[in-house]
Amino acid sequence: MSSNLKVLQVIPKLGYGGAETGCYDIAHYLPENGCKSFIVTSGGELLKFVDKNKVKVFRLPVQSKNPILILINAIILTFIILFNNISIIHARSRAPAWSCLIASKITSRKFVTTFHGTYNFKSNLKKLYNSVMVRSDLIIAGSNFIFSHIKENYSNYLNQKKKLLVIFRGINVDYFDPTTKLETEEKKLLKQWEIEKDKKIILLPGRLTTWKGQEVFIEAINLVNIELGYEAFYAVILGSDQGRDLYKKKTNKAFRTI
Repeated sequence: MSSNLKVLQVIPKLGYGGAETGCYDIAHYLPENGCKSFIVTSGGELLKFVDKNKVKVFRLPVQSKNPILILINAIILTFIILFNNISIIHARSRAPAWSCLIASKITSRKFVTTFHGTYNFKSNLKKLYNSVMVRSDLIIAGSNFIFSHIKENYSNYLNQKKKLLVIFRGINVDYFDPTTKLETEEKKLLKQWEIEKDKKIILLPGRLTTWKGQEVFIEAINLVNIELGYEAFYAVILGSDQGRDLYKKKTNKAFRTI
C-alpha cells in the first residue's frame, strides 16, 4: 500500500459489535501496511484498546441523528479531512454517513460506506434516510444477503457508475487462536458466570436485538431440553443490551420460563 494513503473511518460508537470490531481491526491493519489511520467516534468500550501511536482518534457526537448536529459534524469533519489531508472517508453507519457525504462533497475526497445490516424502512422518508449508505463512491456489502438486499430495496438510489461489491467479514485469527488462551483466565470466567466446566455450554454471542435471534434461541433451547431428556447444560446469551431494557427484561423472563 502507498504510505501517502490516509483513511478516516467514522462510526457512531466503538463498542464490541461487528461493525465496531471491523473498524478497530482495519484501523490497526492500515498502519502496519504503510498507511495513516484515523477514527472519528463518540466513544465506546473498545476505544481504550486503540493504539494511539498508530491510530489518531477524534471524538465527535457522530452517533446523533439530530439534523443540526449532523450538519455541524460535517463541518468539523471537513476541517479534519483538510487539515490531515485524508484520502478516503469510510462511514459505517447512517447518521455519520450523512455528515461524511457532505464533507466528501466539500473536500472532493473518495467516500466509502459499509452496509452492515438490513435497516428498517417503514416509510419513504426512512428509506431516503437509509439511502445515504448507497450514495458513496464504493458501497461494501458484508454478505451476499446484504448485497441482494441493497439491489432489491435501494435500486432507485444506486448509481451505475458507483461500485457495489461484497467483502465478507473476517476475524483476527491471532486474537481468537485457542492455543493462546490461559487456563487461569478460562477458570476465572467460568467462576464469574457460575458455570461448571464439565457441563455442556451453548453460547449465542451478539447484541440484544430481535433480529439477532435471541427469542429463536430460547425456543430452540426448549427443543434441546426435550431432545436431550433435560440433560443439564448451560445456555449463555452474550452481548450488550445497548439500552434495550424492555427487550432485555423480555428475554430474561423467557429464560426463566424454561
